[in-house]
Amino acid sequence: MLKEYLRLVRYVKVHWKFLFVGLVFLLIASASNGVSYSAVVPLLDCIFAQRKVILPKHLPDWLAARLSGLVEALNSRPPEQLLIPLLLFIIGMIFLRAVSSYLQNVCLKRFGIGILAGIRSRLYEKIVHLPYTFFTRERSGAITTRITYDVNTLLYALSEGFWQFILRFCELVVYAFIIFSIDWKLSIVAIVIFPPLLVPVLRIGQKMRKLSRAQQESYAQIGNAIQETVYGQQVIKAFNLQEMLTRRFNLTNMLVFRTEMALVRRLSLIMPMTDILAAAGVSGIVYWGSLKVLRGEMSAGFFFLFLLGVISLISPLKTVGTMYAILKQASAALPRIFELLEMPAPTDARDRPALTDIHRSIEFRNVSFCFEKRPVLSHVSFCVRVGEKIGIAGATGAGKTTLINLLLRFYDPDEGAILIDGRDIREFSVSTLRTRIGLVSQEPVIFHDTVRRNISLEEHDSIEQVRRAACIAQADRFIEDLPDGYETIIGERGLTLSGGQKQLLMIARAIYRNPALLILDEASASLDATSEKQVQEALQRVMAGRTVFIIAHRLSALRATDRIIVLQNGTVAEEGVHAALVERNGVYARLWRTQVAA
Repeated sequence: MLKEYLRLVRYVKVHWKFLFVGLVFLLIASASNGVSYSAVVPLLDCIFAQRKVILPKHLPDWLAARLSGLVEALNSRPPEQLLIPLLLFIIGMIFLRAVSSYLQNVCLKRFGIGILAGIRSRLYEKIVHLPYTFFTRERSGAITTRITYDVNTLLYALSEGFWQFILRFCELVVYAFIIFSIDWKLSIVAIVIFPPLLVPVLRIGQKMRKLSRAQQESYAQIGNAIQETVYGQQVIKAFNLQEMLTRRFNLTNMLVFRTEMALVRRLSLIMPMTDILAAAGVSGIVYWGSLKVLRGEMSAGFFFLFLLGVISLISPLKTVGTMYAILKQASAALPRIFELLEMPAPTDARDRPALTDIHRSIEFRNVSFCFEKRPVLSHVSFCVRVGEKIGIAGATGAGKTTLINLLLRFYDPDEGAILIDGRDIREFSVSTLRTRIGLVSQEPVIFHDTVRRNISLEEHDSIEQVRRAACIAQADRFIEDLPDGYETIIGERGLTLSGGQKQLLMIARAIYRNPALLILDEASASLDATSEKQVQEALQRVMAGRTVFIIAHRLSALRATDRIIVLQNGTVAEEGVHAALVERNGVYARLWRTQVAA
C-alpha cells in the first residue's frame, strides 16, 4: 500500500508549503492535548483530595528534575489559589488545540485537495491526448469512473484518512510518552494489550482492498449504463426498452449494493472488536494501578492521568485502524488512476515541419491496415490531384471511413504510406496536418456552448470569421433567428436544433479555418429530403476551389464528383467517373442498380 501512495510524491512539490505548515500545527495540537491532561494531577491531588502532589517513583530522572520545582510550587500554595490558574491553563491549552486543529485541518486538506485537483487535470489532459484507438476499445463509463469516483475515493482518503492517520499516530506518541513517564512497568503491561487490537484491522484491510476493486468496476458499469441511457433515449423509447434496461441496471446496482454492504460490515467490525479487547486490558490496568495507589507508590492524580492516557491511547488506535482500512480501500483506486496517467500518448514532435498547404497531390501508396488483427485495407493505391472532388463508394465494412481515419492520422498504416506533395504525412506535425483538413461527419458533435464557439472551437476567435463561415455554409439564416444569435447557448448534443441545422453548423465549423482538404463523411445521409437539399446547396458552395473527399452510401451524392474510388473487401475494386462505372457493369454498377431499384 505504501508503495502505491509514494507514487503521489511527484504531485507534492507544488503544495509542500501547506504540508509543512499543516504538520507543524498537527504537532502543536497533539502536544497541547497531552499537556492539558497534565492539569488533572494537581486538580485531583491538591484541590479535590487536599493532598500534596507526589511524583511517581519510576519517573525518569531528567523529567523528575524538571517537574520537582513545579510540584513544590503547587504544594506550597493553598488549594483555593490553584483552582483559577489551573482552569485558565486547561482553557488555554484547549483553545490552543482548537486553533491548531483548525489550521492543521485547513492546511492539510488544502494539500490533499490540491494534489487531487492536479491529478484530475492530468487525467483529463491525458484523456484528450490519448490515441483514437483507446476510445474504440475502452467503455465510456470506465473512463468517467476513473476521473470521478476513483479520484473522489482518493480525495477522501487523502483529505480525511491519511491526515487522521498521522494525527492519531502523533497522539499515540504523546499519550505513550505520558504513561511511560509515569510508570514504565505498568506502561509495558498496557502496550502488550494493543498488538491484538491490530490483527483484525490488518485482516479486514486486506479484504476491503479486494472488495473496493470490485466496487469500482461495478461503478464503471453503472456509469456506462447511465451514459448509454441518456444518449439513447430515442431508441429506448422507440423500442420500448425501459423495462429491460431497468432490470439490467438493477442487477448491476444490486451487485454494487452487496459490495458496499460487505465493505460497511467489515469497516463497522473494527470499532466493536477493539472495544472488547481494550475493555479487558483496561480492567487489568485499573487493578494493578489501584494497588500502587493503595501502597502509596503513586498518587491518585498521577494514576488518573495514567489511566486517562491509556484510555486516550485506545481512541486514536481505533481511529488509526479505521483510517488504515479506508486508506487500504482507496489504494485500490490508485493503480486504476496511474494506469491511465501512465498510458503512452502520441506526441507532436516540435522538430517536425508544419504542413502549410497542399500544392500538388494526396496519394495512398500501397496502404494496408489491420484493426485488432482483422484486415481492413489491403494494398490500397490511388492519387488525388489538388482541386479534385473524389467520391469513395463501397458496401458497409469496405474500409471507406478507415481511409479517412488514416488520412487524419487517427491510425497509421501497417504497410505503405500516405503522401502529401510526395512526402509521408508522418513527417509533418499532426496538429498542422489536421488544421489543413476540414471534416463533416454523419453524426454532428455539438458542445454545450455558444453557437460561435461551436463553429470556431477556439477561445479567442474572430466573430467576423465565424460569421463568414456561417454565411458560406448557409447557417447564418437560422442562427440569426436564435434568441441570442451567435451567443446562444446550444444544449447538450444540440438537442434544441434540427438535424439539418446541426449539419450546417458542422459545415461552418469545417471551413472556419479555410482547410485545403474537405472530407464529407456521409454528411447528409441521415437527413430528410428538405434538409438534405439545403445541406447539399451549402456543400456545393463550400467545395468550390477545394480538394474534396466524399464518402457516401447514397451513390447519387457522388454523380457530380470528378472520380469515384470503389472499395470492396478493403481493396480498390474500381475507379472512374459515375457514367463509366455504371457502363462497366462491375461492383459500382451493382450497388447503383440496387439503390435505383429501391
